[in-house]
Amino acid sequence: MTQTIEQLLGIQPAAHKAKQAKADISFSFLFFSDVRKDISDAEKYAFMRDITLFADKEGFEAVYLPERHFHEFGSIYANSAIMAAHLIPQTTRIRFRTAGISLPLHHPAEVVEWWAMNDVLSQGRVDLGFGSGWNKPDFILSPENYENRRQICSEAIPIVQKLWRGETVPFAGPGGEQIPIAVYPRPLQPELKVWLLVTQNDEGFIHAGRQGYNIFTMLYGNNLDAMQKKIALYRSARQEAGLDPEQGVITLMLHTLMLGDRAQVQQAVEAPFKDYIKSSLDAHLKAAVDQNGGTPLNEAEKGKMLEYAYQRYFKTGAIFGTVEDGRDIVDQAIAAGVNEIACLVDFGVDYSVVRESLTYLKRLTSNYC
Repeated sequence: MTQTIEQLLGIQPAAHKAKQAKADISFSFLFFSDVRKDISDAEKYAFMRDITLFADKEGFEAVYLPERHFHEFGSIYANSAIMAAHLIPQTTRIRFRTAGISLPLHHPAEVVEWWAMNDVLSQGRVDLGFGSGWNKPDFILSPENYENRRQICSEAIPIVQKLWRGETVPFAGPGGEQIPIAVYPRPLQPELKVWLLVTQNDEGFIHAGRQGYNIFTMLYGNNLDAMQKKIALYRSARQEAGLDPEQGVITLMLHTLMLGDRAQVQQAVEAPFKDYIKSSLDAHLKAAVDQNGGTPLNEAEKGKMLEYAYQRYFKTGAIFGTVEDGRDIVDQAIAAGVNEIACLVDFGVDYSVVRESLTYLKRLTSNYC
């Protein structure tokens, strides 16, 4: 095997530390990946509610809700619209966003119906993020859309926007008859704010810029230096399309845990984060052997790779450590052109520790808001 550890795991060398950045940035929460088996799903929902209420009270911008199907990893997030409907009446100001709806799995009119209801219930606090989906079992919901899922997603987003505005759109009905459809109830917001899920693909950043979409992204396969170049492509694409290049929002997801001492954070995140990396490492190693040949690594070699990857990610790919450590990463993100950080906190750390960490997170965000 000739690939480097970074290539196998999508980890770039560490970005250079940025100088103190002077720019506004907003903070949100993302729920995505809780796979703890020692607590019930009801407790997971209660934790999610508690974090949302904290965010609503303390001035965070939004909570991002995923769509996950048919796997323990994120299994409690099967329908983001239902999750939002549960949380909306318990909040007063936080925005509800999706990260994201797997649009090829759904009819565009169905998506607008669900979220128009939530827009009314929330008094206009809904924004929607979309992705094409990737997990093959998910597509039992719409098997004919799997092969062309990216094109279907690209074509469906403008249809969702039209329906949201109140326009009538024809759809194929029984027997192939074209039936004109307008969606009710009408949402309160006349125009829908759209986020597109993009990670490594430069073309995705360019496409989002041309279409006037915001972007939800993460550092998998990138560091903040590489991300800065992708954001520059996005800004240029907006400008070329006649749009204000500075108006689009770049939202970056970062795993987040801060406490008073870095060693405490290490102790809290090491086991769950190594489990997360190991599952990714095993899949990438198998794919590399299948594609390139060679001898599979033994367990000792895998262990060294796992430790290296964990230490690299801890230091350069997440908000881990003290408030000062967090400030360093946030400043780098601002310098790279990020407008919003979505803090992922449900990745296996004990809930009592996460709740303790919120005090430190609030201390961090107060430096910028």
